[in-house]
Amino acid sequence: MKLLQDVVFITGGGQRIGAFLVKKFLTETHYPVIFTYRTPRIQVDELVALGAIAIQVDFMAKASLPDLVKSLQARVSSLRLVIHNASLWLPDAMGTDKLQGVEGECFDSLFQLHVNTPYFLNNALQPLLEKSTSPLKDVISISDYSVERASSQYIAYLASKAALQNMCKGFAKKFAPTIKVNDIAPALILFNEGDSESYKQSRLAQSALGIEPGPMVVWQAVQYLMNCSYTTGTVLPLEGGRSLL
Repeated sequence: MKLLQDVVFITGGGQRIGAFLVKKFLTETHYPVIFTYRTPRIQVDELVALGAIAIQVDFMAKASLPDLVKSLQARVSSLRLVIHNASLWLPDAMGTDKLQGVEGECFDSLFQLHVNTPYFLNNALQPLLEKSTSPLKDVISISDYSVERASSQYIAYLASKAALQNMCKGFAKKFAPTIKVNDIAPALILFNEGDSESYKQSRLAQSALGIEPGPMVVWQAVQYLMNCSYTTGTVLPLEGGRSLL
């Protein structure tokens, strides 16, 4: 099997923003795309049909990480970009119910997904990034703008995203000058199905631009970070002027 070169690797690419990014790379660039997903979905099959390679991974299982790296090493000779998109959004009170675990597993699971996983993958995939034929090589994490505003309901979630932002800066320093490492910190991007109209209006009122921008703005941010040769260690906010209010 011929190894793929200059691959874009995206975690959590099976739905929503992750799936949108996978499709944009497949349809608008020449890069091969490999993405991870946790739960089988129609979108996963659609992206595979378009040419992506999908790897099912449960990042909550620490043992899955070495196996994922081995799977990538068996498929690719180099990586152009790694996007840490896999995420779990949970309020503290919902953690044990949604994860079907005992008290404390919410915190551990959020840090496993948002901190331990990117940390392990950055270190393990550095050699593949270094081998890229592109003069620019990138790691991009996706955190959350709300890190700037503490919440009493999402303490564990926001703490893990804050750690992800700080880790971005550490790896930017470690990997310089050959690999750029940046973070995108979105506020409202896309409503969920079932969100009430009153909820939508209250969220829209939180930003100066007052719109639901959709995943295109994340794609635009990714393109900027990939193509700018002088940006690393940056947390790029996507918040529609929320900081102005």
